[in-house]
Amino acid sequence: MKAYTYIEKGRFELKDKPEPKILDSKDAIVKVTLASICTSDLHIKHGSVPRAVPGITVGHEMVGIVTEVGEQVHSVKPGDRVTVNVETYCGECWFCKHGYVNNCQSPDGGWALGCRIDGGQAEYVRVPYADQGLNSPYFNAIFEGSIQ
Repeated sequence: MKAYTYIEKGRFELKDKPEPKILDSKDAIVKVTLASICTSDLHIKHGSVPRAVPGITVGHEMVGIVTEVGEQVHSVKPGDRVTVNVETYCGECWFCKHGYVNNCQSPDGGWALGCRIDGGQAEYVRVPYADQGLNSPYFNAIFEGSIQ
């Protein structure tokens, strides 16, 4: 698949990378249908994010269609259209329990997508903690009563 990749300060490249796989039972794979460029991506490009990993696919703002879910994912299923939260989080550490999900202590939590793990400026993305990290706008609209 094609993925927009951080190479080094000042340089991104469109590279061929393997499609992501489920690595944990709480993961989901999403086929990206639309992604946006965030100012944070530009901060990575300019070298202002020391935690950014060279070789990482950038992007943490996207929508798409779920193609696969891990065994412990219950909020979405393959075929669901979803938005991807800009931050992934475990929901279990002190920071998550107190609403500070950007400080999630999990290695795949906080601002991980597109910074420390491959993000969504690609054809597919692995979303850790999918039950917290994915929202299905269609189903949310049904539950809110705006779609009958």
